Amino acid sequence: MDIKEPLFLIGFMGAGKTSVGEKLAEICGCSVVDTDQEIERKMKMAIPQIFDKCGEGHFRRIESEVLVELSQEAVIITTGGGIILKEANRDVLKKGKTIFLQAHPQSIVERVGLDSGRPLIQNKSLEEVTYMYQTRLPYYLECASSVVDTTDLSIEEVAQTILKEMNVY
Repeated sequence: MDIKEPLFLIGFMGAGKTSVGEKLAEICGCSVVDTDQEIERKMKMAIPQIFDKCGEGHFRRIESEVLVELSQEAVIITTGGGIILKEANRDVLKKGKTIFLQAHPQSIVERVGLDSGRPLIQNKSLEEVTYMYQTRLPYYLECASSVVDTTDLSIEEVAQTILKEMNVY
């Protein structure tokens, strides 16, 4: 697959963005870049450390810088779940092909479990996760070129669904 513009994968944490991005890159023979990994590389520390030492506000500023830098390339870009919180980021996402990977909050909680690398969901109840998800949902939908529900699909099935929507297969 020849990507002519950025292909953004957005969605709540645990929706499968990173795994699906890697699968798409494998199938298509193209590059994938993860905004969270780029932030960690740039800051030389893990995301939980960035939140602890610098705060969420600083993390969000770096996240915006990384998004703008990456959006200049024709690659698959997997994003952090909260990237849609800033209007400027939503504007960037709307300039490329943006796939919203949607998953039911119960499924998200089951997938993420006790992952200590996700500071915003750590020690949260299903109700709290559902509230956070519902708060972000309008922003995901605002940016989305298309929506793929990942709740009951394998990574391979999600990747194939995206490729079909893009008329690759």
